[in-house]
Amino acid sequence: MLTRFKYGIFGCAMIMMMLVMSSLDISLSSDVNFADINKNEFFSPVIQKLIKRGVDTNFINKIINNPATEFNERFVRINVTGYLSKADYSSQYNNKSVSKSKDFLKDNLPLLTLAELKYNVPKEVIASVLWVETRHGSYLGSSHVASVYLSTAMCNEKQYIDMNLKNLREKFKGSDEELTLLENKINERAAKKANWAIEQLIALEQIDKFSSTTALELKGSWAGAFGISQFIPSSYVQWGVDGDGDGDIDLFSLPDAVFSVGNYLKSNGWGDDETDRRNAVFHYNNSSAYVDAVLKLASLITDKPAPEIQAEIPQTETKIRAQAGGQDY
Repeated sequence: MLTRFKYGIFGCAMIMMMLVMSSLDISLSSDVNFADINKNEFFSPVIQKLIKRGVDTNFINKIINNPATEFNERFVRINVTGYLSKADYSSQYNNKSVSKSKDFLKDNLPLLTLAELKYNVPKEVIASVLWVETRHGSYLGSSHVASVYLSTAMCNEKQYIDMNLKNLREKFKGSDEELTLLENKINERAAKKANWAIEQLIALEQIDKFSSTTALELKGSWAGAFGISQFIPSSYVQWGVDGDGDGDIDLFSLPDAVFSVGNYLKSNGWGDDETDRRNAVFHYNNSSAYVDAVLKLASLITDKPAPEIQAEIPQTETKIRAQAGGQDY
């Protein structure tokens, strides 16, 4: 199991001194020019949380001052309010999707069969997940992963809570009572997603220390998911698998991605019962439409009848959806 090294007292003291000594009044805005404003000062709310959680200060300095690191208001918005926009997965099981997925099965049959034997998850389901996520690796996302989480970790700062509430009010068409309920939900999600982002930064530190994956340069989705299987960092740490036996877990490697998907679904309840299977796929992406798309595509590439669309699974939001794409509202 991956474990974190404790930060040094000297490093902690230096960062805390830097934060205390800063007297600059920083405007938290997407227009921030990091050439003029120190990144450590801008991200100070996040830095303090990471220090309290025991994250190595050397890692904090590396991700904050990485030239690729930036603040992006879009990540604050979509990771908090994006759930209000219903995703359309109907194109994931059209003729093109079926044809491409059948070709993928044929071209990678030995690998997919090995994963099926090991995890008892049908190869067609693994192939379908990888198609819906990244078109079997042809679309991996272009968002800087560390920036996604650093930005999202700022979402419970007052300015960004107010920003999301303002956007909500401008678009909302319902009653005042319904609006109040949604406003409360946005406040709750801001706190939840900020904490979630901190957890992902902690997992990113572990990846940086114990994997050949260059965590600071990772590119992925707006949700911070990466690789052919689109795992978020905590999923990589918990369910990533070395599928090709080279001693490293690289989700940009097809064998590792295939085995990791099998391990993920098996570890999260995949079994003989249809409800358990749906729950396992739902855990991968908290959308009943996503579950329907994956299982329907899987059935189409095995020439079996498509399963009937069942009642929606309660939106427990076990994990944010790890899809490379996704709708922005």
